[in-house]
Amino acid sequence: MNISIKHSAVLISLLFTAQCWAQGLFGGSDTPAPHITLAHTKIAADIPTPLQGNDFDALLAQATSAEGLSATREKAITAFSDQLRTKLEAALREFFVDEEVPLVTDNTSLTLQNSINISIVKQLSGLKNRSGYEVERGNLSASGDYQFLLNAPSGEVLAAKRLDIADLRLKGNYQIKTPLGAGEAEDNTDAQLEKMIDTLVDRIIDRIEDDLEADSLRDLVGRG
Repeated sequence: MNISIKHSAVLISLLFTAQCWAQGLFGGSDTPAPHITLAHTKIAADIPTPLQGNDFDALLAQATSAEGLSATREKAITAFSDQLRTKLEAALREFFVDEEVPLVTDNTSLTLQNSINISIVKQLSGLKNRSGYEVERGNLSASGDYQFLLNAPSGEVLAAKRLDIADLRLKGNYQIKTPLGAGEAEDNTDAQLEKMIDTLVDRIIDRIEDDLEADSLRDLVGRG
């Protein structure tokens, strides 16, 4: 008889615990996650944009053409910034979908603003002539900062975070093979920059996800 009573007590306890979890008494929540508006990411970038080829007349033509060095540089920076913005915003959307946080723009939604100021520089490590080519090798490193602001519908800042990009240790190895005669250089810098973008996005998400998960957003709205 005592065994039967103990079994019944255990069963009742389990049922009660399950009900409490469902009602949010042990950390769950029936409160819907706040809506999020994902604002357009602001990016300021400075990246290496080498000229193509090693012929002086060809380089001079590039520098004095209608395109010009400035236009070439701006195109490269715009392409880099667009790629970084697209990948970061896609990663954030995927994160919020996983958290079941609606991405909806309405008069009750929170607004997440992201900004990145990034500078990537080349550091030469070696220059050699091999088999009719001049081969330049070196490293790419990044500095700057990432910041997010989470605003209430009233405009009040509910949360903010800043990351030092130098602390994220983004690294790349570039190589430029330039023919000793006429011809265009083979430069893998763009491919390395793309890898650095992917790494940057992954490390940003890894460091901000706890601040933006559904329960954290509920707590912020509750405190506000």
